[in-house]
Amino acid sequence: MDQLAKDVRSYIYDHFIQTSMAPSAADTAKALGHSEADIEAAYHALAEARSIVLRPHSTTIWMAMPFSNVQTPFTVISRGRAYYANCAWDAFGVPALLHADARVFTTCGDCGSVLERKISGGRLPETRGLVHFAIPARQWWDDVGFT
Repeated sequence: MDQLAKDVRSYIYDHFIQTSMAPSAADTAKALGHSEADIEAAYHALAEARSIVLRPHSTTIWMAMPFSNVQTPFTVISRGRAYYANCAWDAFGVPALLHADARVFTTCGDCGSVLERKISGGRLPETRGLVHFAIPARQWWDDVGFT
């Protein structure tokens, strides 16, 4: 990965952390002082490296794991912001990446009841329940949007 791609990846994550949203290629180009074409190429390179996921046939960021750039059933409240995670796994990854306490909200896939889990001091005090993954981790990238 070249230096520009590393700088772009860092900017994307910093932007997610500060705003809970992904930056556009135009915003990234302006912030980093590069052409939009160079940034779009870096976005595609990062997607090829599985560092981010782009919306199909575009340069709009869909995911930068553990963050989602669209509303999902996994909401993480931390640092006074609401972040969306791609799945239960990523919902616990958000506070880990932020090094911050958080509350994770979702619904039970079985009964539909609201679930909340708190992360405090890097720990999950309430450990009852389980997370079910419909497909093995080795197959997640076969269709990462479904996973």
